[in-house]
Amino acid sequence: MNYLTEITVGHVSEWLTQAVQDVSETMFGQAAHPAAQGDKASSADQLLVACIGIRGDCRLEVAMYFPQALANRLASLSLEMPVVDLDEKMVSDVAGEFSNMVVGAVKSRVSDLEVSCAMTVPRVVRCAQDAPDSAQKVQAALAVIRGSAGPRTDASARASQLAFQVGAGLLRVDLYF
Repeated sequence: MNYLTEITVGHVSEWLTQAVQDVSETMFGQAAHPAAQGDKASSADQLLVACIGIRGDCRLEVAMYFPQALANRLASLSLEMPVVDLDEKMVSDVAGEFSNMVVGAVKSRVSDLEVSCAMTVPRVVRCAQDAPDSAQKVQAALAVIRGSAGPRTDASARASQLAFQVGAGLLRVDLYF
């Protein structure tokens, strides 16, 4: 039986929340707690945005916004290296792997419902929090992730937003489902 019609944005948000909490604890030894939607990193912060998706009978895209300080801290914990010894590629790889593990957990839940799907490769972009081209960079990465699935309609163009306090940092997650 195919349960695709029973999967809602509420289900996917719940699965994402659980996955962020589990992966953060496992990968970094850091608790992740849901944060208020209005919380936002400082506008001067640089961001790493890890974009990843699921294709097939269940289509979704996820963009995870890591403030630079949080991305550096998580990479340091994951790689067991001081922040000063990390390069941009190492930090980007950890953000991409975190997104891969989180969305992989969601994909597993979808697959358990006998819905055919596969994950995309994560893409990580760097941008300034409030720079005019930041949204364009993220949308371009999501378009690559979306690939042949085509453009989003106006009704599905709006993201469901989640936020998590991870250690001292704020991780924002946008879900397009």
